[in-house]
Amino acid sequence: MRWFELIESNLSEYEIDVVIIKKYYELFDELLKISVSTARIKSYKNNIVSIITKFKEEIIIVIMKSSQQLKQFNQIEQILENVDDKERVYLTEAIGCANYGFFRAAVVLGWSAAVHRMHKIVQKRGFNEFSKQSKELKKISEGRYKRFTASVTIHNLSEFQTNVFDKNLLWVLEYWGLIDSNQHDRLSICFTMRNNAGHPGEASISPENLLSFYSDIKNYVFDNENFKL
Repeated sequence: MRWFELIESNLSEYEIDVVIIKKYYELFDELLKISVSTARIKSYKNNIVSIITKFKEEIIIVIMKSSQQLKQFNQIEQILENVDDKERVYLTEAIGCANYGFFRAAVVLGWSAAVHRMHKIVQKRGFNEFSKQSKELKKISEGRYKRFTASVTIHNLSEFQTNVFDKNLLWVLEYWGLIDSNQHDRLSICFTMRNNAGHPGEASISPENLLSFYSDIKNYVFDNENFKL
């Protein structure tokens, strides 16, 4: 009865194949039926042997590994310390993805929340000022900024979201003084990781990648004094 009342209903929290869960449901169901009948001892033994043969490998070890993974990503929950309600929705879902091993989804959602914050800061400081900064930046013909060619004239948030790509946004934020060159470079790596995660390919996202990604967007976006709402 403990299988049905306490164990099976909680297995969905772990990465256990539904086929495996069904297998043990049927085995425990058969054991329950045997227990209320006059079955022979041999039937009990055969059923119990079928249960315990791979139970540790297919259930217990998987739960232990999953629990360790959940613990591993506890620290990324700290990103929720300085977020607004919309960002919290994205990031809470992102953390859930990370806990269940969906690292690509966790990166895509995390970057969406970070960009939301950047957009809100531009809106707060003024689209006219952003447009001015981008036009000044485009005029620079040497040094670090010489390849920037994407000046824009923005009037509202919808126009901003449609016409300003994330890569160019980071360049203007640096020129504007809201992030420095090192922070820009690190956020560019986060953006590249987001693009890798958002499209099929061979560049997988490791746990280490994910932890680094969340550390950077927390430090350089959500905890950045220049990005306070």
